[in-house]
Amino acid sequence: MKPDSQNSSGMSRAAKKRAKKNKKKAEQHNENGHEAEAPTKKAKVHADVDANNDVPNDPTLMQVEDDEKVEMEPANVVMPDATTDLPEFIEADITEILRFKEPKNEKIKELLDGLQAEERASCLFQAIIHPIPLAKFYKEYWEKKPLLVRGKNKRRYEGLLSLESIKKISKEKTLYYSQDLNVTKYTKDEAGVKRRLTLDKLPQKQEEEENGVVVKSKELWKNYDDGCTIRLLCPHKHADPVHALLSTLELELQCMVGANAYLTPPNASQGFAPHYDDIEAFCLQLQGSKRWKVYEPTLKLPRASSEDYSVEEVKNLTQVMDITLEEGDLLYMPRGWIHQACTLEDNNKHSLHLTVSAMQQWAWADLLEMIIPEALETAAKSETSVSLRQGLPRGFLDYMGVMFEEPSDEKLPESMKKVGDEDEQAKIRKMLQDHFRAEAKKRIMKVAKAAYEMVDAACDQMAKRYMSERQPPALTKQEKEKTNLGTSGDNVEILPNTMCRLARPGIARLVIEDERAVVYHCLENSREYQGNPLSPMEYEMDDGPALEQLLTTAEPHWILVNDLFHDTIEDKVAIAQSLYDEGILAVHQSD
Repeated sequence: MKPDSQNSSGMSRAAKKRAKKNKKKAEQHNENGHEAEAPTKKAKVHADVDANNDVPNDPTLMQVEDDEKVEMEPANVVMPDATTDLPEFIEADITEILRFKEPKNEKIKELLDGLQAEERASCLFQAIIHPIPLAKFYKEYWEKKPLLVRGKNKRRYEGLLSLESIKKISKEKTLYYSQDLNVTKYTKDEAGVKRRLTLDKLPQKQEEEENGVVVKSKELWKNYDDGCTIRLLCPHKHADPVHALLSTLELELQCMVGANAYLTPPNASQGFAPHYDDIEAFCLQLQGSKRWKVYEPTLKLPRASSEDYSVEEVKNLTQVMDITLEEGDLLYMPRGWIHQACTLEDNNKHSLHLTVSAMQQWAWADLLEMIIPEALETAAKSETSVSLRQGLPRGFLDYMGVMFEEPSDEKLPESMKKVGDEDEQAKIRKMLQDHFRAEAKKRIMKVAKAAYEMVDAACDQMAKRYMSERQPPALTKQEKEKTNLGTSGDNVEILPNTMCRLARPGIARLVIEDERAVVYHCLENSREYQGNPLSPMEYEMDDGPALEQLLTTAEPHWILVNDLFHDTIEDKVAIAQSLYDEGILAVHQSD
């Protein structure tokens, strides 16, 4: 089948509209010499991790020095061959791995130049948690227990974010309370009770109600000097290296990755009360030092963050860590581990750490929440079975429910054991209860069967959610050159002998909706949480096989346009061209 007459190129109407808009913007750019800034959107708080502490002798936890020799596990270690020379590779700064600056070490530069996107993502994560091998981390620590890594290279996070860059952002950018940052302090209130105080200014005018309250730089730094912590809710919006860090880690962790930055003044200042979070937290100490206290969870892998703990409640917790994070160190905490942190009392140095967050609302329960209601509705509408639409048994409330549960006879004193007619009534009631539960189980299994058949469709819905939440890809210079962002850019014409692949693995997803093949992608995402709506591209159903080929071909592989599954070469070229124009495909002209 060919695309319909309204969309013969395979592009959606929205895609065509965007193409015209982009052309107009390009013309304006040529005339004015600059581009308009994107409007500010509200940011989601991805993480609420700030806290206090060094490690007691607890066998469930591990503190490692970055240069400590840790035996590699050869089995199941997903690492590119080039990274077997880890000690030398680990000397690279994070911004070198992200290609924001050229490594001074020629061997490291050669290694980084040869890495593919997925390999670079694995190397980045391995460099952050080194010397723990990736396989060991995922098996023993991920979602299980905290990990402290002492960085041998104290400057390895240099270039991500700093006090100086935050001051510059606050002066040059328009920031809003609760959207871009919070100002907080953990201190005693008027009643003498320690609690977290939030000093964010509240809206006073209609304009502030709609857009938010603008942060005045002078006021912000006055609060900081008075001992308040500044929490940046979206540091990657303003810091390109942080954006690249998150975008690259998403390729490794395969879920949305967010970040908050915490700037705390010196002299035992603390911004947040003890609490736990609903994220896997990687706390990177960028500048200064901070004392952390970590406590065993009261609920493992919670689905929501906790309320603040009081001083009295903390006394009943089991403390497992009391550590001081120094520059270059990393503290990993799974969801649910309670923590608090403050700067050092005898130190006049501020603390800046970046909390990278992952796995927020990305659990089996979140998938099943999507499936179960629809499965129930589908099973209840079945044309082949009326069992879920049948009425409940008459009189079932006379024998079902907690008030009719029978305690075990052996737990009762002799005087209370039922005899005679009462015993017969109990037997009849038990028989009715068993029958009711059996009937309920049959119907529950029907819903479960319907849910099982919806797993793939639900996974597509989770993929769409991921596409809407994740970062726009931070492509390297080499990656951009092969896309419509390269020097050739819009002048590239797709031909039958053009070789294609995804610009970066995982940036687009094919789903079937309303008898249409729909491609969702993250190219136009905002750096802020869901700052831009998704802009799907719609195709005819018979375009699906060709789309699947293109969206599942990633480096180091290529696929020729001529080899795509479709009726005509015109359709093959049109599909590839539309994806390239959107920035989804990288291309290479074969000889």
